[in-house]
Amino acid sequence: MLVKNEWGEGGTGFLVFRAIDDKSGRIFLATNKHVLHKKAEMRQSATRLILYFNVKDRDGSITGQTAELPLNLDDGSKRWREHPEKDVDVLAFDVTPLLVKYPQIEKRWADYALFADPAKLEELDITIGEEVLVIGYPLGLRHAKTNFPLVRGGIIATRIGENLEDEYKEEDGTIRKRLLRGFLIDGAVIPGSSGSPVVLKPIPARFTRQGIMLGSPPPPILLGIVAETRYAPVRTPGGYIPSFAGLGLAFDAKTVGETIELFFPV
Repeated sequence: MLVKNEWGEGGTGFLVFRAIDDKSGRIFLATNKHVLHKKAEMRQSATRLILYFNVKDRDGSITGQTAELPLNLDDGSKRWREHPEKDVDVLAFDVTPLLVKYPQIEKRWADYALFADPAKLEELDITIGEEVLVIGYPLGLRHAKTNFPLVRGGIIATRIGENLEDEYKEEDGTIRKRLLRGFLIDGAVIPGSSGSPVVLKPIPARFTRQGIMLGSPPPPILLGIVAETRYAPVRTPGGYIPSFAGLGLAFDAKTVGETIELFFPV
């Protein structure tokens, strides 16, 4: 789903179902903190989010629509929660009321059973070099009459589950080291991809490292959520300019679940 904040900046979000009991649950829109706003104080002052989605008309045709999602509830609380760790750029909105209001919305969501955890990574032998799909709205591109996302491909470039270390430049110019609970993907990540789900590409037949062939396509396992595009300096006659490095940072699926669980305090 394409999302835009009230300052005109946009990104991508995807739906996650969280069961409450055997018969009910709630739907959340997962994205990045910086998609709402990169500054924490501005996120707190945000009042609305603009969502772009598709609806199925009575004749079966699909058309794009938009709706505003109010972010402040009547009791003064927020419709969103953000991951408590500063360097985990994940945020979620409760969009259950929107889906109740627009039951004709064309929607697909991930539930927790599709989240990549250590057991699933081991079972499906998901490792560096695996092909992935990134689903979203790079550069804000979408179809003219509908709001279907673009699907792009890439590969897992680093181990999932092992922290990454990098250096981050703060707004005041200071540099600090970060330990990131994420992984890198090679390809498919340009601005506008923020908030895109990273999904294991379904391949009809594949071999594990133990030589076991998995004959049926794996389920659409959610590996993580895109958060950053990586740049590399390119030397020109006038100096160095930033250029896309072909790499993108994604936070693992567990961080998405942790963020949604903030709506359900123990």
